[in-house]
Amino acid sequence: MRRSGGWGIVWKKCIKRVGGSLTLRIFLITFSILAAACALTYGFVAWATPISYSTIVNSNLAEKATALTQALEKTTLAECGPLVDRFILDTGVSILVSDAEGNPVELPNSIAIATASDCLEEEDNVVVFQDGSESAPVEESKTDAGSPSEDTFQVSDELVTVTSDAAQYSFSFQGSDMPYTMTVLSSVTATNQTVEALGQVLPFLLIVALVISLLGAIIYSRYITRPIVQLSGISQRMANLDFSYKCQEKRGDEIGVLGRNLNELSERLSTSLNDLREANCALRQDIDRERELEKQRTTFFSAASHELKTPITVLKGQLSGMLAGVDIYKDREKYLARSLAVASRMEALVQEILMVSRMERADVPLKRESLDLTRLVEQQVQQMEELAMLRGQALYVEAVSNLIVEGDRVLLQRAVGNLLSNALLYSPEGETVQVCLFEQEEKIILTISNSGVQIPIEDLPHLFEAFYRVEASRSRGTGGSGLGLYIVKMVLDRHRAAYRVENVPDGVRATVVFPKA
Repeated sequence: MRRSGGWGIVWKKCIKRVGGSLTLRIFLITFSILAAACALTYGFVAWATPISYSTIVNSNLAEKATALTQALEKTTLAECGPLVDRFILDTGVSILVSDAEGNPVELPNSIAIATASDCLEEEDNVVVFQDGSESAPVEESKTDAGSPSEDTFQVSDELVTVTSDAAQYSFSFQGSDMPYTMTVLSSVTATNQTVEALGQVLPFLLIVALVISLLGAIIYSRYITRPIVQLSGISQRMANLDFSYKCQEKRGDEIGVLGRNLNELSERLSTSLNDLREANCALRQDIDRERELEKQRTTFFSAASHELKTPITVLKGQLSGMLAGVDIYKDREKYLARSLAVASRMEALVQEILMVSRMERADVPLKRESLDLTRLVEQQVQQMEELAMLRGQALYVEAVSNLIVEGDRVLLQRAVGNLLSNALLYSPEGETVQVCLFEQEEKIILTISNSGVQIPIEDLPHLFEAFYRVEASRSRGTGGSGLGLYIVKMVLDRHRAAYRVENVPDGVRATVVFPKA
C-alpha cells in the first residue's frame, strides 16, 4: 500500500509538472508524434518492400521470358540450349517446357537447376532427377481454399514454387509447327531475405528513430516555447508594473507580432502610467497648494480681523468719551481729528485687504500691456520725494531709458511704490535711498537700497508674509498695515518676476528681476 501510494504521489507530481510547463508538454507531444511517425514508416517499409520487390522482379522476369520465347521461335530445339542457359543464369529461375499434350520436353541445356525436365518422379517427398540423384526432402504446402493451388519444393538451399497460375508462354521452335508451353518457376528466396534483413536491422532502426525523435522534440520544443516563455516573463513584469524589459524577438510570424505588440503595449502603458503619475503628482501639488492657500486665507483674515479690532476699539472709545463729555474727551476738536486719523488708517487697511482678496482670485484676469518701466519708476520716485524731504533723506535714482516690460500698470505702480515707501519709512532720518534700474543678460533688474538699518536674519524669510512686522511697535509708529510687502509679493508673482530682500554691508537692498518683453 505504501509503495502504491508513493507511486501515486510521484505520478501526480509528474502530471502537475507537465501541466505547468508548456515546454515539457510540447516536448512530449512532439516526441510521441515523431516516434509514431518513425514506427509507421518502418512498418510501411517492411510491408511494402517485399510486395514492391516481387512486383518489380516479376515484371522484369515477364519481359525477359517474353524476349526468350521470341528468341526460341527463331532457333531450333537442338540449338536452344545456350539461350535457355543464359536466361536461367540471368534471372536465377527454373523453366519447364512442355509439348501440346503436357509432356515435359528435355532441353539441351547444361544447367540442371531443378527444371521440370529433370523432375521424373516424386516419391516420399523426394525429387528424383534423370541422373538418379535425389534432392533434399521436399516441403510441400497447399494454399487455402479459394486461392490458386501451389506446390513448393525446396531443393538444397533453393525454394522453387510451382503454382497453377505460374506464368506460361506459348511458342514454337523454328522449323516446327508443334506448339510448346514454357512455364517459369520463380523463386521467392530474395523476397524472404529482404524481410529477414529488415528484421535484423530493426533494433538499429529503433535506436535511430529514438535519437531522431528526442533531438527533434528538443529542438522543436525549444524553438517554439523559448519566445513564448520570454513573452510570459515580459507579461509577468508588466503585471508588476515593470515596463523596462523588451522582447528581442525579430521573427516575422505570429509570435514575433505578439512580441512587438507586447513591446508597444508596454511602451504605451509606461507612458500612460508616467502621465498618470505626473497628473497625480500635479493634482497632489494642487491640493497641497489649495490647502496652503486656504490656510493662508484663514491666517490672513484672522490677522485682518485682529488688525481691525484695535482701531475700531480705539475709535469706539474716543467717540463714546466725546459723547459722554468725560475727562479729556471734552476737547472734541482734538479727539475728532484723532478719530478721523484712525478711520483713515482703517480705510486704507480695508482697501488693501480688498485688493489682496481680488488678487487671490484666480479667475481675475491680469491686464497686460507693454509699458515703459523706466518712466513708471521715475514717476514713483517723484511721488516719494516729498516724503524723503520731510524725513531729511536723500533719494537718488539711476535708470536706463526705454526698458519695456509687459504687465498691469496699476499693480506695478503699487508694487514699486510699496518698496520705495518701505525703504524710506524704515530707514533712519538723514540716510540715503538709492534706486537703480538696468538691463543685464536679457533681464531687467530693479534694486532699491536704503542705508543705516539692517533686518535680523531670522526675519528675512518672513518679510513677504501677510501682517508680518519686524518690530511691531515701530511698525505701528510708521502707520504700516503689514500688507505692503505681501501685496508686492502677489503682484510680482503674477508678473513672473523674481524678488528678494537681503542685508548689505551698509543697509538693506530689495532686488526685483523682470523678464524682458
